[in-house]
Amino acid sequence: MMIALRRALVGSVLFLLAVTVAGCGPDMKAENDALKKQVGDMQKQNGDLKGQLDTLAKENDSLKKMVAEMQAKMKPGAPAKPAAKPAAKPPAPKK
Repeated sequence: MMIALRRALVGSVLFLLAVTVAGCGPDMKAENDALKKQVGDMQKQNGDLKGQLDTLAKENDSLKKMVAEMQAKMKPGAPAKPAAKPAAKPPAPKK
């Protein structure tokens, strides 16, 4: 009696497992396809971002060189040029 009960229980579990797996098959394939497409899109985006990073790094290096050149052109200890004074206001017309 115990053996028959055990066989029935194992058979029921296997049947439920088979039905569950068979029912999820098409959904899993569609989900896997969608995930593969996402991975491809993200890999492309990653490549684009690496390209942008390289471009920005080169631009940053160029700007650092420009700053260094401008600092070298400046005379150390030289007073800064005073700002231009605003022009005097013309006298108000007499009434």
